[in-house]
Order: sequence, then structure tokens, then C-alpha cells
Amino acid sequence: MIVDVIMPKMGESITEGTIIEWTKKPGDRILKDETLLEISTDKVDSEVPSPAAGKIIEILYNPNDVVAVDKIIARIDTTGKGPVIESSPKTQISDAAKVVVNSSGETVPSDTPKSLPKSGNRFFSPLVLSIATKEKIANDELELIPGTGVNGRLTKKDLLHYLEHRTTSPAPKSKADLQAGPAAATSTLTGKTEPMDRVRKRIAEHMRQSLDTSAHVYSTSEVDVTKMVAYRSKYKTEFELKYGVRLTYTPIILQACIDAIREFPRMNASLEGDNILHHKHINLGVAVALPDDNLIVPVVNAAEEKSFIGLARATADLAERARSKKLRPDEVFGSTFSVTNPGVFGSLFGMAIINQPNVGILSVGEIHKRPVVKETPYGDSIVVRSMMYLTLSYDHRLIDGAYGTKFLSRIADLLGNFDGSDIL
Repeated sequence: MIVDVIMPKMGESITEGTIIEWTKKPGDRILKDETLLEISTDKVDSEVPSPAAGKIIEILYNPNDVVAVDKIIARIDTTGKGPVIESSPKTQISDAAKVVVNSSGETVPSDTPKSLPKSGNRFFSPLVLSIATKEKIANDELELIPGTGVNGRLTKKDLLHYLEHRTTSPAPKSKADLQAGPAAATSTLTGKTEPMDRVRKRIAEHMRQSLDTSAHVYSTSEVDVTKMVAYRSKYKTEFELKYGVRLTYTPIILQACIDAIREFPRMNASLEGDNILHHKHINLGVAVALPDDNLIVPVVNAAEEKSFIGLARATADLAERARSKKLRPDEVFGSTFSVTNPGVFGSLFGMAIINQPNVGILSVGEIHKRPVVKETPYGDSIVVRSMMYLTLSYDHRLIDGAYGTKFLSRIADLLGNFDGSDIL
């Protein structure tokens, strides 16, 4: 029986997707639910699993083709006996990616030297193997290169990035040597020009649109979070054992935002022309840095309905799936307020660009210890405290300075007086 592979509809507002890469080619066998290709939508890159097991007999579109949802993109013969269709230019494979079957029944590039057998532990696409062959990368060296694809898969971008540094440093002798990264190279400056990738283009367009749309204003507060830090340090092991998720500062900060928005609901609104749209739910966007240095903002929908444990689990799940390209497109739409945390990378504070169509975004700085002056019944005293800066970016078209600053001060108050009494 022939099974048609359909371009999936991955969200209510998604009408098309761009094919990034096929992990199989005509003639290859595939298992049910094994990854067949990667696609890109307006917001996320996602893997598409095979709907059936069998032999791929036809691939109808090439990488970088934009395909409407519900279109047939490939065909699979579930009997595994159907003829491979290669008459269409869409299904032709370049000479660099031609394959043969070796004595073990494995497919490798036809021009692969004997010193480069296909790995038994990692999957390498024909394109990656072809590049490795041309660059004379031995199999042992290829095995050591870390990948940013799903489940650590080595992508073309990973390999090309590695080759840039390989030219200025000897080949790694162990995984530890390789993971030392650019610091092991004598220079990482290439002086070259390269095109922006799809995600970077979308981020650039979104940020430029936001600056052109919103009248950005910024307010900053310094917060003494010593109590919060002490609570996490004391209970993080017990929390993880009891609930199966790590206790981080993120859900604490999100909970403070939810509580403050209840008191200042206009921070959860958005503008539609001359109208103010007051949202029914608090949908929190949480910025996540990706392995390729890009950024994505998955959304915790109806966050006000979740308990603290629910917030912790939701944010951990979204962050993990964002980094492994398993987010659904509808999980990055619909935020009503956003939070970003440059502090995890050592930033003291940041002035974030508003995530449209939100009217506010909270930027969380690094928690650091320093001496501060505290008033006591016995006079002023210098003590060591854990301090943090919070910076609120807000849209001055709707939010005035007094309202935005009061909202930020309320968040600071909630975090500064956090005691965790309602968590464990």
C-alpha cells in the first residue's frame, strides 16, 4: 500500500512550511515515527515523523521549497517493494550525495573512502557524510563533533562551524578536547560574509517591527533577593525529589509577575489600532536561548490558573522542547506579557525590546552578592546581600511612567519578601 506524506498543519494560523532537510532519500527504508524531514514555520523548526514504516519511493519537494499545508510531499510503500521514482527533478540527488550500500547493508556516499565508514552509534545525513569526505574528516573525528540537532544530531551548520576552527587548530584527540570549543583555536575571526539563517531573519524583522510600533520606555528597580536565594538553596533538593522538576528562579519570578498583573491589569493588555484589548488570561512568554545562539519565546498559556508547581513544570518542559526543536508553532503565539533573563549569561541588567503585541516585557539581571547599607533599630549597617536588577520595558502609548513603575515596584516587593510558604 502507498501512503502519502502530507505537509502537516502545525497551528491554527500556519498555512505553509519551508522544508529544511530530508533525513531520508528515495529508496531508503524508514520506521513509523522515525524522523523523515525537518520543516520551518514562521516561528519554529520542527521534525516531521514518518506516518508509516516502509520504503520511501518518492520525494516531491527539495530543501528550501515552501509548501502549503495538506500538500503531498512524499510517498512511502508500506510493503517495501515499490519502485523508486526518480524521473522528476524534485527527487534527484546531487552527485555529492549519491550513495551505495556497503557489505553491512548500510548506505554511505559512493565516493566515501574506506577510512570513513558510517558510524554505528550516530546518524549522519548523506550531506554531512559528503562534506566530511571532501574535507577528509576521519570517522573517529566525526564521532567527536557535538551536534545541535535533535538528540545531538550533527547538522551541516555544526560541521561547517567545526571546520572553520579546525583549520586553525589540530584535530581533537578526545571529546574533552573538542568541547573546549573556540578557546582552543588561535583565532575565530574569519573576515567572511554569510547570509542570515531563517530564524535570525525572523527575529530581526520582529524586533525592527516592535521598535517601529511601540514607544519604548524603561524603568529599573534594584531588589534584595536574599530570602529567595536562601529558600532555593535550602529546598531545591527536596523540591526536585518531591515534584520531579528542578527548583529554579524562573517560576518564582513568573508567579510574582502574575500576582502583580492582577493588581495592574493594563500590563496584560494590547493595542489594536485605537482600541485597548483587555485579555481574559495571562499568557506569559518566556524567552529561551537556543543552542545556535538564536532566541525563541514559548508561551505558558493561562498562567494565572497554574499552581507554582504547574508553572515550574510548564517552563521546564517548554524550555527543553524549545532547545530540541519539539515546540508546536501555536506554543509561541499569543503571549500577553513576556519575561527574559539575560542574567543567566552574566548581564547585570538589560533593556529588552517589547515582544509584540505585548505592552511590556520584564528583563531579569544577574543575582550577585555585594555590600549594601541597611537600616536597623541600632542605626545603619553594611551587610552582604544577594541583589538583582529588574528592568521593565513598556509601551508608552498605553502605559504611563507612574503605572509602569508601580507595577515594577510591586514585582520587586513580591520577590524581595518571598518566603515560599505556599510551595512545599
